[in-house]
Amino acid sequence: MSALLKVERLSGGYEPVQIFKDVDLEVEHGACAGLFGPNGHGKTTLLRTISGLIDPWSGNILFDGVQLNTPGERRTRRSRNLNYDILVRRRMDPKKVARAGLIHVAQGSPLFPELTVAETLSIAPAAARGGGRPSDPELPFTLFPQLKERRQSKARFLSGGERQMLAIACGMLAAPRLLILDEPTLGLSPKLRLELADAVHAIRGAGVPIILVDQDVGFLRDLVDKLHVFDHGSISRVLPRADIPDHETLMADLFGKAH
Repeated sequence: MSALLKVERLSGGYEPVQIFKDVDLEVEHGACAGLFGPNGHGKTTLLRTISGLIDPWSGNILFDGVQLNTPGERRTRRSRNLNYDILVRRRMDPKKVARAGLIHVAQGSPLFPELTVAETLSIAPAAARGGGRPSDPELPFTLFPQLKERRQSKARFLSGGERQMLAIACGMLAAPRLLILDEPTLGLSPKLRLELADAVHAIRGAGVPIILVDQDVGFLRDLVDKLHVFDHGSISRVLPRADIPDHETLMADLFGKAH
């Protein structure tokens, strides 16, 4: 069986700075791929590129055998005084990516602050394939019972953990065939991290493939099939679950032992 997502020699960044180069990444049907690496080394930029939020410079992004980006090298911006995107058509359409079923829950759980939980969940299915209704509109409350109690609360009044729950719930209502979770536990308490880990297990149990980014190797090791170590803009190694070391060992491998 071919991979659901196949990224080949992908390079990108923010003109004129290249952030990552020649990245290869595959996610199988039903699998959970972990991505771990130091802050500032390009993980979020890579994920934003895969989901079409920013244009890739070169390489291929194939989802279920269909290429999502325009092949070939991206043209270099010739003048800093001109808006490049006005002159050149974008190489990826994020709406097309989402409607294909590749759903990205971004870092920091960006939400509309003045919408209530109920209102936010009501518009989330618009990103689904064809804008259809979710098969199970109660799914958010099954994953996160706490959200049911907060249905009439505006997003700006939610705690950090509740906002993250709401963002993931929106992602699930968009009918994902692959769900990208970029540091969903950032800044959360240990108790909330465990609750989110349970939710990720439930999403996996429903057969949804996942790309999961986190700064805690222990958190990832319990959830992923393979861990991709991202270092200075490239994947330096891929570790099956059985070979994933503890957090301290992997950090020492990346940065050397502290004296």
